[in-house]
Amino acid sequence: MPLSGLSRCTYALWLAVVLDVVGLATLLVGVFGNLQRGGRDYGDMLIYTGAIVVFVSLIGWVFWYTGNIEISLEELASDYCAKDSKLHRIVRKISRSISLRNGNGRADRAALRREAGQRQSRWESGHPEEEEAGEGPQECATMG
Repeated sequence: MPLSGLSRCTYALWLAVVLDVVGLATLLVGVFGNLQRGGRDYGDMLIYTGAIVVFVSLIGWVFWYTGNIEISLEELASDYCAKDSKLHRIVRKISRSISLRNGNGRADRAALRREAGQRQSRWESGHPEEEEAGEGPQECATMG
């Protein structure tokens, strides 16, 4: 089933739309309603609250928009392969260590040992650039 523009990130879209409607309704009630109780006017509070809710809805719109950006696999592969720097390796190492942690915040020692063994075997085999043990050397498209 091909994806249409609205079928991705539907929760972010609904969040943004609902917050926009609630914020706009609150803002309009604050502007046009005569809300006084005990001699106090609550219109200003509703105006500010509505404006804040509409502003918070921008988060949902940004999530929805970024979730609908399409990148071809070729472009993604060429971009990934072009970034083989020290910074990229450090970020990859940090990402792997975070992803190997179990639910209580502690590292899974068995998984860390497996990864260290794979890394050592890649260096010994002469292919340190391989992503996983058992794969051939990483093929990257040349940029030109």
